[in-house]
Amino acid sequence: MATLPYLYGLEPRVKSTSALVIACTRGASAVGEGPKSILLCTLGASWAVVPEVFGIVAPGVLDLFRNHPRRRYFVAELERRGIVAPTELWVATTVGTQEQRNSLIQWWLDLPEHRTLRIWVAERAADLSSANECDEMRELIFRLVLHASQSGQHETLVLSLAGGRKTMSADLQWAGSIFGARACLHVIDRSLPEALKKPAPKLFAAPLDPTLADSLEPVFFGPFERSDLVDLHTEDCPALSPQEFPIEGMMLEETAGRLEVRLWRSTEPSLVETWCKRERNRARVYFAHLKALLEQEPRPNWYGLYRLSPGEIDRLRKRTVGPELRTWLATLPKADLHCHLGGVLDIREQREVARAVWDGLSTREREQALNAVRSWYCRAQWPENWRDLLGKGRTRGNTAAGILRSLSEDELARRLYGPTEPRVALGKRMGFRAYELPGDLSGSTLLQSETAVREYARQTYRRLRRDGVRYCELRCSPQKYLHDEKGQGDAQRFLNVFREALRQVEREEPGTEIRLVLVLDRRRDIQPTDIRLVTQARRAYPDLIVGVDIAGDEQTSPRFDELSHLLVPLFQDCLPLTIHAGEGEPADNIWQAVYRLHGERVGHGLTLHQHPELAKRLRDRGIAVELCPTSNLEVVGYYDPEIEVTWNMAEYPLKSYLRELQLDVVLCTDNPGISRTTLADEYLRAARMYRDLTLWQLLSLVRASFEHAFLPADQRSDRLRRYDSEIVERVTELLQGRI
Repeated sequence: MATLPYLYGLEPRVKSTSALVIACTRGASAVGEGPKSILLCTLGASWAVVPEVFGIVAPGVLDLFRNHPRRRYFVAELERRGIVAPTELWVATTVGTQEQRNSLIQWWLDLPEHRTLRIWVAERAADLSSANECDEMRELIFRLVLHASQSGQHETLVLSLAGGRKTMSADLQWAGSIFGARACLHVIDRSLPEALKKPAPKLFAAPLDPTLADSLEPVFFGPFERSDLVDLHTEDCPALSPQEFPIEGMMLEETAGRLEVRLWRSTEPSLVETWCKRERNRARVYFAHLKALLEQEPRPNWYGLYRLSPGEIDRLRKRTVGPELRTWLATLPKADLHCHLGGVLDIREQREVARAVWDGLSTREREQALNAVRSWYCRAQWPENWRDLLGKGRTRGNTAAGILRSLSEDELARRLYGPTEPRVALGKRMGFRAYELPGDLSGSTLLQSETAVREYARQTYRRLRRDGVRYCELRCSPQKYLHDEKGQGDAQRFLNVFREALRQVEREEPGTEIRLVLVLDRRRDIQPTDIRLVTQARRAYPDLIVGVDIAGDEQTSPRFDELSHLLVPLFQDCLPLTIHAGEGEPADNIWQAVYRLHGERVGHGLTLHQHPELAKRLRDRGIAVELCPTSNLEVVGYYDPEIEVTWNMAEYPLKSYLRELQLDVVLCTDNPGISRTTLADEYLRAARMYRDLTLWQLLSLVRASFEHAFLPADQRSDRLRRYDSEIVERVTELLQGRI
């Protein structure tokens, strides 16, 4: 990842002495096809340096140092650094090294294993005794390193700086620091024996004797980073392309598959001059790159991600999201803006709440709780009206706790989910109530004692925290909880107890913020008293309550003009509203939600494609659409490649919303306990239903959820800044393969 100097165009330079530089890339060769590993050397007055280096990096091909006392260390270091035996040897030299080239070629041909040797001879450089000759050699070295190290081309590139003249070694080091280096190796000769000063080629075709081997010592260094400037591409400054700087030349000698010797002469443009100009103008190049990148974005991503190198950004924009990212997604800071309290807990967590309730009951209360349902709750199939048999108020909560504690998770799952399997398109097949059925022992059924409320709050908080949810807007109807003997809920007492329990668990296990969005249920006859409850609760708990949700089955909704009249006090108090609309119902409901009820977010909004002009209006006003992939599949039914019964169903609208309509979309869970999902799983399902969602797009969706929270602007900005660096850290870990 680029550090702060990247932003200001102050990229650090790496300097070292003579060294062996390794840069890893993948793909096809610029000279030949197929994956290759290349050792690139310079050749001057001593050809023997080349086999010395080759013998270090390729002990499996030429075990030159078999008798060296530290051979195990060399081999272990090669393995640790990922250095593989080169399949090709590239050599850059001058026209004045004919005798040295002949010895090198003879040594190469004496090797028992066939490899390819390619030699480039700089035609206009003899002994590097002039500036022009040095410039010519530098250009050849730069071009060879560019071709060998370009991103995605070769498995491994090794640059040996141990041979040639000092200027050649310096140029190779400079090129390595620009085009990338994984490791470095310097070969030291402590006291060179006479046998190694003018050796015969055959001497280096087999292991050296102990005395000769021990006179040489490799030292490993590294790494170098590939410069961001190499791959930056702007309209007036394209990326450095090997095709623009060819390395072909007149063939002097060739043996098919074994040897190539080319006479090379530089051509315009000069790679060295192009690079120096690019480096001088680095600030302008970086600015143009970022400007072009931002102009391409339909919506902003995390600002810290733009500090990544162009290559890393390109990887994020190309990598599609798959199940292998499940664990990583769970650690990613996320926000869930559409999650209902009644459906948040799964069966295991509901049983934990039931345990807390059950432990607080007397023996008599336990008997009373189960007596009314003893005749049926242990049966394999429950009566159709079993929900009506649970009782009312506190008795109902105790009865639900008894059932949850008496049956295993598997038995409960069979009874709660079995009648509605497969859970696809339930709204059309069985009605909306079938979707809610697995939550009938939870929510308002269970939340009828302060003990239940406290444990429910703890379980909810811990569930969200485990999934990496840092901010959640939890929807609830507080008047449905803590019923008295007359069946009246106690909204204020619930809010007091719930807030206290949340604050306590947050102090014990910090990391997640929960706010409440109060629900007005259209299935009930909404009264002015319900509106007053909301406005009073908001004033009493401004740190807890952030908005209002108009929810409930759209088919049973009252007229929108009636609702608009009732909601005037909420408008006067400037309470943000989100409205369930377009969940399988016509797009006109979304229009009504936006224009009559002034919704700032739309829950589900799945039918927007029916009203393109309305979709444009939502885009222009920045009204977010809350998509809940699993819930939408279960209620409405959409294509999911992993579920065969959906293969003839409509495409999920996420792709069209992001690409064609360019809407603000936030991914949410709706009822994660009921749908047996998590927010991380929602992103994975969305990626499957989208088919080719990239990691870059996913990160943009994560940011959108924080952007559209019902918080004051300064608090939203604070959370975006707070999580920006953590997002970049998680992404960097992924890119570097640490997770």
